[in-house]
Amino acid sequence: MFKYIKTSLIAIAISLVFELLVYLSKMEVDFRLSLVSFIFHSLNLIIAIVLAVNYQNPTISRLDNLKKGILISIVFSLSISFYFFSYHKWINPEFLENKKQSLIELSENPETLRQAKENINSNPDFYSGKSAEDLVEMQQENINDLLKPGKVFPISLFSFLFLGMLSTLIISLLTHFFQKKN
Repeated sequence: MFKYIKTSLIAIAISLVFELLVYLSKMEVDFRLSLVSFIFHSLNLIIAIVLAVNYQNPTISRLDNLKKGILISIVFSLSISFYFFSYHKWINPEFLENKKQSLIELSENPETLRQAKENINSNPDFYSGKSAEDLVEMQQENINDLLKPGKVFPISLFSFLFLGMLSTLIISLLTHFFQKKN
């Protein structure tokens, strides 16, 4: 089991080096970079699971493969989520504030109000009693509520755990299927 924890620690180190390079490059952090970062960390987690299932003491047992992948997912998810919390709380606290302000400014765009009116017109039963201004205001409240360090931790934890478990399931089933054919 320790070698699987070591594998997840290596994946975490790779992710942290990536984050350090992004931070030191002083790149303007926007939605696209956040998406690239999430994709990088997700691929890093999936590669760690593939390596553990297929190359570190490979077995045909689906249950053993699930255990390996879930252990790696748990260690990776907890560590990277704690990093995200620390980053947004202490390292770069203005990041979430800047992101929050840019999203609120985007929601105040006249196009957003027009789109809210179209949504109300296309589905009046779902939006009964609400105006387009109410929808924009609810969107702004959601932005203010979600972009807090305390909310980033559980969201990233759940996302990476779910991704890791789903990937583990798929990888272990594929490994079992292909090993059985040989």
